[in-house]
Order: sequence, then C-alpha cells, then structure tokens
Amino acid sequence: MRIIIAVFAILWVHSANAETLRIASWNIEHLVAETGRGCRPRSEADFQRVRDVIAQVNADIWLLQEIEGEDALARIFDRSVWVFHVEDRRPSRSYPDCRNTPGQRLAMQATAIVVRRGIMHERLPDLAGLDVSGRGNLRHGVLVALSADRPLTILNTHLRSGCFEGTGRQACGDLFAQLPVLRAWFDAQPGPVLIGGDLNRRLEVHNDVFWAVLNEYLDLHIAGSGIRPNCLPQYSKFIDFLILNDAAAPAMVRNSFSETTFGGPIPSYPSDHCPISIEIDPARF
Repeated sequence: MRIIIAVFAILWVHSANAETLRIASWNIEHLVAETGRGCRPRSEADFQRVRDVIAQVNADIWLLQEIEGEDALARIFDRSVWVFHVEDRRPSRSYPDCRNTPGQRLAMQATAIVVRRGIMHERLPDLAGLDVSGRGNLRHGVLVALSADRPLTILNTHLRSGCFEGTGRQACGDLFAQLPVLRAWFDAQPGPVLIGGDLNRRLEVHNDVFWAVLNEYLDLHIAGSGIRPNCLPQYSKFIDFLILNDAAAPAMVRNSFSETTFGGPIPSYPSDHCPISIEIDPARF
C-alpha cells in the first residue's frame, strides 16, 4: 500500500508541475552558427556550456536575443524538440568589424522565440514597427500566441541600446521613438500579454521616465520587481525583463521569478547576460 501511495504522490506532483509553463528570456551575446566566428567566437566547449545553461533553466518557451538565425539556434537547440521563430528582418549585406575581437565581423543580431514541440501556439506577424529607423537597423519584435480559450500573446523584444537611463544620449531618440510603438501595441491587445527580452533600459531606476510612460495606466507588472540582479557585479539594475499585463499577471506562479547565474571566472561566462524566467499557470487566465 505504501508503494502505491508513493507512486501516486510522484504522479500527482508530475501532473501538477506539467500544468505550468516556464518562460525564459536570455540575450546569448552574439550567437552565430560557426565555431570560432563573430564578435563572441565560441569553441565547441563554449557551445556546450550554453546548452548546459539551457538544460539547467529547463524552460518551455525561450525569448532570445542576439541570434544570427536558425542555424545558430540549431547549435544549441535540438530541432526535433524545439520550434524556431526568428524575426523576418533581412540581414545586412555587410557588417562592421567587431570592436573587441580583431579579425572578426559583427553578425546578424535577431530576436527569436523557441517553443518546445507539443505546446500549441501560433506564430504572429513581427512587430516590425519597432524598427523606427525604417532601414532595417533596429530589431523587430517576435510574436507568438499560445493556443487556449484566452490565448497568451508573447512578444520578444530587443530595444535600442545605449540609453539605459535618462534622456540625454543620442541613442535615446531611437529608444523613445520605440516607446509609443510598444504602448500602442499593448493597447490593441484584447487579452493576456507577456512582453520579455532585453529592453536595454533600467526600468526600475526611481522615477524612470520610459517606464512611467510605458506603464502610464498602471496595467503592466514587472516579474520579480525589486529583485537585484546577480549576473555581473557592476550591474545593480536589470535591463532584461518579463512584463505581464493585468490579464496575464494572475497566471504567474507566485515567487517563480528566477535569474540563473554562472560559476567560474567572469571571462568564461557563456554570455554577458544571465537568463531570467518565470512560471505561468495557463488555467488562471
């Protein structure tokens, strides 16, 4: 009888866990397909370390940034297990030299969503309006919707870099031009929404004007709000986020926000960003 009870308990726990989905966001830093190429050249051991982090986080849906394309994703995700959705912005005909890697050139830095096979979802058209330059210089938002009575719409973004605080830098013009695109998109959504990615902005700095405008109706909620990042010692505020609207927030499992950090010397880290993740319960929508 004790054996039967123990087996039933294990099955019950597995079933309960299977009802939730883990969603993670990670800027993998210049992920390209070939070994030894790009602004972050990787050996096979380096690719394996990225795979190890992915296995450790054990997410069902990944929101990824700085991805060259599907071939790069295939270096770290098994195509038989995962479905790839990469933004449809065209690569440039030529890229500049890497700043800190002599002899190497920058590669495409795309946003992508990777979904575990078996999770029913629909790929939606990119939020191409985030390329406010109109020249293909700024990244699109990648969109999917989970199939349900009240589908969760997921937007992965990688906003303009260089305007982490304040408004005075040159890059702030582009970043603040992306702001009404995001807010208008939120306003047009009829149901639960999660936006994630590298927003390149310290939204939790006191009285941050970008966050104040984006969240002018107080209908958006930062997962893990108030938690300090532990990825790199020089950063005391996140720029990577998972943000839920009012309709999606109740589905987040309480205290499920997590940052996965790395061990060893900093130069050996698999990326200059650490993954963040939450768990959601679709039954709560």
